[in-house]
Amino acid sequence: MRPLAFFPLLAALLASAGALGAAEPISWDQAEKHVGEEATVEGRIIGIHCSPTSCLLAFDPTFNRFTVVVQAGSFKTFPPDTLDATFVGRKVRVHGTIKAIEKKPEIVVTAPEDLQLVVTEQEHAEEKAADQAEVVERLDAILDRIVDLTERLEATQSRLEQLAAVLDQRAVQLAELGAAQSAPPPPEPSYGEPQPRPGYEAMRTLKRGMTTDEVARLVGQPLSVENSASGVVVWNYGYGRSIAFDRRGRATSLVGFPSP
Repeated sequence: MRPLAFFPLLAALLASAGALGAAEPISWDQAEKHVGEEATVEGRIIGIHCSPTSCLLAFDPTFNRFTVVVQAGSFKTFPPDTLDATFVGRKVRVHGTIKAIEKKPEIVVTAPEDLQLVVTEQEHAEEKAADQAEVVERLDAILDRIVDLTERLEATQSRLEQLAAVLDQRAVQLAELGAAQSAPPPPEPSYGEPQPRPGYEAMRTLKRGMTTDEVARLVGQPLSVENSASGVVVWNYGYGRSIAFDRRGRATSLVGFPSP
């Protein structure tokens, strides 16, 4: 069992820790009254001055009152090129032991939890509004892209419709051309059954006075025969050729035949 003296010591340590955690931060302009104490100081950073050995974060524009000190050994934790953008004009809480250096109170910070931003309700509202504005801007940009894409799609659709119309017209033209090429040629005008044309020399031997038998032997039978009331008979051979015979059956005229 532990000695009874241990429990009063433990109780004292817990009470001290509870009192430190529950302690309210002090204002930066009251820090000079708490030199030598471990405390949390609150205030707004006004300016920053850096040198190769350290950076001073001042709560007073003269740098003659309370300051936060970042020594060169802590530059990796607090990069000098980021201090201005991160802390100037912002409300902070710095925790540590307040020391008096050349009659000026300061706290040296080495860890990120030693120096933290205090986000006020107004700053929180401003950050929220800024985030919402950024979201709105991104949505506007997305909507602009959607509108642009829609216009491009509509233009593409219009070109496709025009191309489809041209292709349809070309298909109709090709179909008409194919039908015209595949259609059979129109039939030639018919003048009746073609008859074998008599030989030219045989037609030259025709003479007036020949009988119907002699004519038939030389140039063949006629295509048609016409009988007149006067007894004249006309044999038609086509092509404008005809032979007239009298009542005795003798050739009296030759029309369309070559002269002997």
